Order: sequence, then structure tokens, then C-alpha cells
Amino acid sequence: MFDKNTLAQLTELKTAIVASKEYGQGTVVGSNGRFGFVKLSDGRDAFLNPEKMQSVLPGDSVKVLITENDKGKLEATVETLLEPAFKRFIGEYKIKGNNHFVLPDAKNFSRWLFVPPQFRNKSKEGDTVLCELMRHPFHEEGKAAAKVVANIGKGSEPYFEHKFIIAKYGLYRYWPKEATEQANECRQRVNNLDGREDFTHIPFITIDSASTRDMDDAVYAEATEQGWKLSVAIADPSSFISPSSPIARGARDYGQTVYMPGEVLPMLPEHLATDAFSLLENEVKPALICQASILKSGEIADFTFTKGNIKSRAKCNYPAVAAFLQDGTPFTDDDAINKTVTTLGEFAKTRLGYRQEHNLVHEDQPDFDLQLNNKGKISHIIRRERSVSHKLIEEAMLVINLCAGEFLANAKAGIHTRHDGLRQDRLGEIKSLLKEELTAPDDAIPDNLETAEGYKTLIKLLRSHPKSHLISPLKRMSATSHLSVEAKPHSNQGYAHYATVSSPLRRYADLSNHWSIAQLLDGKTAQSASDRAVERLNETLDNGRKAVREIEQWLKSQYINELKGQTEQGHIRVITQQGFGVKLDDTGLEGFVQIPKGISKTFDAKRLTLKVGETTYQLDTPIEITIIEGQPDKRRVRFETEAINQLKAQPEKTAAD
Repeated sequence: MFDKNTLAQLTELKTAIVASKEYGQGTVVGSNGRFGFVKLSDGRDAFLNPEKMQSVLPGDSVKVLITENDKGKLEATVETLLEPAFKRFIGEYKIKGNNHFVLPDAKNFSRWLFVPPQFRNKSKEGDTVLCELMRHPFHEEGKAAAKVVANIGKGSEPYFEHKFIIAKYGLYRYWPKEATEQANECRQRVNNLDGREDFTHIPFITIDSASTRDMDDAVYAEATEQGWKLSVAIADPSSFISPSSPIARGARDYGQTVYMPGEVLPMLPEHLATDAFSLLENEVKPALICQASILKSGEIADFTFTKGNIKSRAKCNYPAVAAFLQDGTPFTDDDAINKTVTTLGEFAKTRLGYRQEHNLVHEDQPDFDLQLNNKGKISHIIRRERSVSHKLIEEAMLVINLCAGEFLANAKAGIHTRHDGLRQDRLGEIKSLLKEELTAPDDAIPDNLETAEGYKTLIKLLRSHPKSHLISPLKRMSATSHLSVEAKPHSNQGYAHYATVSSPLRRYADLSNHWSIAQLLDGKTAQSASDRAVERLNETLDNGRKAVREIEQWLKSQYINELKGQTEQGHIRVITQQGFGVKLDDTGLEGFVQIPKGISKTFDAKRLTLKVGETTYQLDTPIEITIIEGQPDKRRVRFETEAINQLKAQPEKTAAD
């Protein structure tokens, strides 16, 4: 046995040895071969030989011992698995002899993972499958195993892309038995609306697309001596779905209704959203009613919130209302409805003018409807402009959301939508850019750029300035809007507070805000969501946006191959060191113009411009492109321009001469 002095010396020696070693953390990166690397947090790469690569998977977060080989290159030995790359993943099913495997659909992932017989789910060679990692190779001497959770099918099957994206992003909609029972109970309870304030005398109308069934808002306005009295009624599921109930938990996990091309993934059980709580024509329905006094200037003078019952007098559609407001084309024989629409149009026009003067109103962007065939592929694309009827509803919804923002902010409650203006980490280069560009004597650059007021002042200054093109790069250096328990300003719209309540059938944040408003109306303290809960909700919403973005680009990259060689007009939307992205004006199709190697180019990161030859490309400028090809497997589209093609050809001409 060692005595105490010897043990102490051994402990010191061990500590010294450990201290002399270099450790690091990073992410495993695969390669086209059997070897890999660890991308260290400090930016360095450490080599993983094929044997060491067997114990990890690409994307794993690991702690490694870093050594230097005889060639002076860094090598890594994995000490600890900090976070596995994935628990669920999409892959291609492979069969070799009697053994079954899955190849994960991940960049630089070439390793087949074994699937035990009892977990194969009748999958066949070439099937695309959703899997769970059962056994990580780090803990099992390099032996990884997976099980098939769901068989997505083969790429040739109808609507395969939809099934793939739903599985990849976990967008499945499933309601357990207790939630189904609760939904049936809600349908019964919504037929008994006693004890609520009666607003059925107000001739509310809904304005929506003709095919819409989940109608969650109805509007009415009447002229007053001071301006208008606006009434907005929003469907009220919150009075029938308690915050801790099974349906509420499901809505929280789903976050919002996800609108994919050709498919809708609802946040609430469908018959609740489209029937029980939908503000259907000539049916008495529960609603949260906001009544706001709007001055002739467009300012909101005061407002109230009330829980009550309403009866929509008519379901109007956007095109018919727009035609009536613009041309006087009648769409109903009901004079009361015609008067309501006319008054709403007057309110909306005045309110828009007020916002243009006091807030930030951005240029309308067209929407694009992707029309699918029976195989789930794009058959054609319809460009849809925003009409006066869309703007009418937008102004009414903005009013109720602004009122909700103020109401909840005063109570220090609710889930707010905030936008923090210019990014703090970019303020230095933004100020430098403005000093370089705004040099005229009357160019008063705001001192408080980090505030909402400073942001608004700057954008308004630039809109009427010869250097208005600076707005586009500044927006790329701005924060993104997000949900927060703090009632902070929405800088991009120029609002002091903003909390959405206008779509509780489609957005969990709105449903949650309805619960908070109801508690406050009852004289109670509103139960606010936690920071962590709102953080998870932001992550869920971002996940849904990524899913929609990917499937749209996937379908577009297939469809665009029918248009190869066509010349189209578009606008530059993205600029990088490698080239620029273009969105086509007529279809919304997006692609990238890659600058070939060997062509001189200069990228300005502050101005987000790219100079190629004698031409400088900048954001939001028009450009003519040629469609080259779609790459569905990469969800990409290639464009080219004549000017860059001519530059590419110049070296060849010089050599020939």
C-alpha cells in the first residue's frame, strides 16, 4: 500500500499530466470517405481517423483530446459525447444480404446504421423512412443501431415531399383520446352561451377567401362625430379550452397552424377551428370583442375588451369587397352590409395614413399561390396582389393587436411580439457606413440608433433620401421579430407595444393572450408564460417556417425544370461573396447566380454589394436572368446572367487571339 505522501505525489503527478494535455470541444464533421474531423469551437479542425470515426456520428457534439501527428496536423481522440447529433432522422432503407440498414439523409453521412429485425416496420429497399437512434456507437464499441418509426414511402409516390417534410420537422398532428373527448365536449358547450354579453345586434361581417372555413375575425365600423367606432370580434376558444387541458397542451406543442402548399396542418382539432368556434354566417358564436374609438386623424383614442356573443351577418370575400370599394360593383342587396363595408374602407384609408405618418409602413409584397396537381407537384403559380379589402382587414387587425399590446403591457402580462431594431453587434459598422454615405449638411444621423425611435427616424430619413438604397442592407443588419414575455417595442413597425390576439384558432401566442385578457377582465392576476416556454414557442414557430420554406423550394426546384432556358425578370434578394439570389417577379421562384471561378469580384459586407467586372450588384434592384436548372435534391435553382456569361467567355477569347 502507498503511504499518504506517495498518494499525494501521485495525485499531483496525475493533475500535472492532465493539465499538460490539450482538450477542446467541437462538432463531428463527416467526409466522403470513412474518416472525419472535429470542428473545434475555436475554428480549428482536428482529424478523426476511420477507427475513431466509428465511435461517433456526423453532427455529434464532443469533447476531445487534441494531439499533433508527425506531419504537424491536429488529431482528435473523443473523450466525451456531449450531445448526440440526432435522436430522430430521415434516411434511405438499405438491404444487404440478410442485414437491413438505414443511410441517414445528412450532409457527408455515408455510414449505414443497422436496423434489428423487430424494428424494420416492413420496410423495403429504397424506402424513405423516419427512424430513431436506438444505440449510439460511442457507448456500444462502434455498433450503432436504429429503428424505423414510420415508412414515408418512395419519391415517386404522390405527395411524397409533404410526407418527407412533415416527418423531418416533426409536424405530425395527433390528438390523444382525452383531447378528442375534450373537443367533443367543447362542441356541446359552445351551443350554450348563456351569461355572456350580447353583441348580436351589431351587424358584423367576415371578409376572407371564399374557401376559408376557420374564420376567426369579424368586423364592423360606424361613423361618429369624432371619427369612427370600430368593433372587432375574434373567435373565443379560450373560454372553453383551459390553459392546462389536453387540447391546450397540444396547441402549445404545435405552436401554430402550418400552411404548406396543398396541405394545412391545423393547431386545433379541425372541427373546432372550422365549425364550433368559427364565426360562421348567421350563427351565434362566442367572441372576444374589442371596441375602439378612432379619431378623424386615425389615432386610437380609447378601447375596451369584452367577452360576448356575436352573429356574423355575411361572409364576404376579398375580390368582391375590393371590387365594391374600387368600382362600386355591388356584391349584395343588403344596404346595411354595403354601408358597413364603405365605412370600414373609410376607416382603413385614414388609419393607414396615420400609420404612414407616425409608424413604419413597408411596401406591400405580392403573395404567390402554388397550385398543385393530384401528385402533389406544382401545376402553375398564381401571383396575388394585396387589394384594398386585404388592407381593410389588416388595419382592423392591427388596431386590436395594438390595443391588446397596450392592455397587456400595462398589466405586465401576455406574450408580446417585439423587434429590437438594428443588431447591437453590427452598430459599429452601421454607424461607420452612415458616416461614409450621409455626408450632406442636412443629413442628421440619429444619435440613438439602438432605440426604436432612432430606428424609425433613420428609416424615414432614408426613404426620401438619394441614398435610399441603404435601407436594404440595414434591414439585413437588423434583428428579427420574435415573441417575448417583455413588452418591448416593435421597431420594424414603429410600435411601442404589440401583442397578437387576432388568430387564436391558428396561433398559440394569440390563444395564450386571450387567456391573459380573460383573467384581467375578471379582476385576476394574469398567469404569464415563462421565459423558457416562450423560447420553446419561438423554436417551434421557426421550425414550422423552415419546413414551409424547404418544401416550397423543393417543389419549385422541380417545377422550374419545365422552364429551362427561359429569360425572366426578377429582383436581387440576397448577396454573398459567391454570387447573388434572385426572386422572379411573376412567379416568386428563387434561384442563385454563382460567379464562376477566375472572374474578379469584390464583395462589400457593409453595403451588401458585389462588384463583378464593371457592374455592381445591390439588393432589391431589378435584373434579367436565364433559368438554367433546378436541383431538387439540394433544394436549389441555378440562374445565369448574360453580363456574367460574357465575362466568363473573355479569357477564352484572349487565349485564342
